[in-house]
Amino acid sequence: MSLENARAIYPILIQAARDLSDSAKERRNTSWLSYDDLCLRCKELGINETPRTVLARLLKPLQIACLENGLPDLSALVIQKPKSRNEFGFHLRPSDGWWAPYVEKGEATAGDVVFWFRQYQAARDYADWPETPFF
Repeated sequence: MSLENARAIYPILIQAARDLSDSAKERRNTSWLSYDDLCLRCKELGINETPRTVLARLLKPLQIACLENGLPDLSALVIQKPKSRNEFGFHLRPSDGWWAPYVEKGEATAGDVVFWFRQYQAARDYADWPETPFF
């Protein structure tokens, strides 16, 4: 895992956090940021990732950097693409690997959507994100 590509996507996620926060404050409908959406934005920066690799190569290093620096988890803003209705309905949550650092510390269990949503809200509404990467 490298932080170089995570540094490159940092501005994308900061802008997403601000857009999501503004939408929530203004009670506007908002679009969730999916792995697919993030991969499309990454391609615009010349970073070629797929929804299958985006967690391990981009979001996991960013998650670790956030947690090590005592900041909200920016990776919580990105969710898996919702499944089709014939696959148990729509699931808004990160991939299963997202929970690993929280499970290791005993803070949550894998798949705890309420826990994830609190992390999502904290990252979305954090007002002090620096413009340039902090890592």
